Amino acid sequence: MKKKNFISLSLTKLIHGFGTGIFNVIYQPFILAITNSLVLTGVIVSIGTLMQFLPMPWVGKLSDKLGHKKTLFLSIPVYVLGLILLTYTNSSALYLLVIGISIFFLGVTLNSLNAQFLVSVNSNNSKGLMYGIVFTSFFIGSILGNSVVLFGTNLESQIFFILIMITFTIEGLIICLGIKTNVNTKTFSSTQERNSQKVGEKKLWLRFIKNHRMRAILIFFTVDLFVYGISLSIYNAGLSDYYNLTTEQISFIVIWMNITNMVFQIPAGRVADKLGKMKTLILSECFGLIFMLLNIIAPLLWGNSSMGLVLILLILGRVSFAFSIVFFIPSEQIILTDLGKSKRAEAYGIVTFVRGIAFIPTGLIGGFLIENISYFAPFIISSIGILFEIWFLFRFFNQE
Repeated sequence: MKKKNFISLSLTKLIHGFGTGIFNVIYQPFILAITNSLVLTGVIVSIGTLMQFLPMPWVGKLSDKLGHKKTLFLSIPVYVLGLILLTYTNSSALYLLVIGISIFFLGVTLNSLNAQFLVSVNSNNSKGLMYGIVFTSFFIGSILGNSVVLFGTNLESQIFFILIMITFTIEGLIICLGIKTNVNTKTFSSTQERNSQKVGEKKLWLRFIKNHRMRAILIFFTVDLFVYGISLSIYNAGLSDYYNLTTEQISFIVIWMNITNMVFQIPAGRVADKLGKMKTLILSECFGLIFMLLNIIAPLLWGNSSMGLVLILLILGRVSFAFSIVFFIPSEQIILTDLGKSKRAEAYGIVTFVRGIAFIPTGLIGGFLIENISYFAPFIISSIGILFEIWFLFRFFNQE
């Protein structure tokens, strides 16, 4: 049963990657075309992304009560509603843009948390490898989605939104028919919950404050999102604005990142199982630093080099970022799906909620730095932040 569930999860991730692969390329240039402002684009992107984080504690509670499958399926109608609103958005209806983006990313929240836990409860001991397989499926789908954007040069964004709606509807059918509830997909049984309450378990928020390990985990993943968010929150919009890249060129760059993700996600999962979580996270941060440095070098060469050379540097930067992602994912998910002895989905949600608070100003900060200082200013700040993260891992994760 677990094997069949795992196959279904891999298939849903493939389909989900196709839809999000399209969306992630087009939505920032779509917002920029409507608002005609990097700062406003950054604000709207941040508002939407907040919906991936702020509802997480409540989504975690819902998941613990209803089960992961039902909550995962709930993401599909939420996605579709958000996309419908975006389909009818124009420059005179900015409120539809904000509401549509917010609802879409609420769907991301419902989908991502429950998909990770379903992988966890249907995996054997080698969880890093299992996450590697599932995310490889996701990146294969992302490559296919990027390719659709690359070759759909003359298609309007609204056409892409309709295609994504169809894709997610198919995903919902597979969730319903392919994932069986005979396997206990809730994080813990009701008996364990009652025993936990009987001994007077501390509230989760207090545990994060008082427990050294949980506090270090919360701080690291919060700082990590803030540091990378400064540069990545409006990255595609920045490429469009600074280099005048088309959506197709951005899609071409992203394809190379996703190819790298696809090829190396499973080996990275094995590395996480063998090296351990701390060393794998440090390796991830080193590749993230290379990504930032290449994005600092590229604009410095922009005035004296051909667009071809700049594109090569941007592609190499994305490939480096892909290595950062593939090493980060298995360690992150192993850590966050194993917080405490009960209410793990809620604990996962709390960490994601706090990360969301840290993410709030990143789009505004990134847009402000680009428009008032220089294009590469966010990457310099992020590089300094990554060096701090590496020190923090050595200092507080040495017992992992």
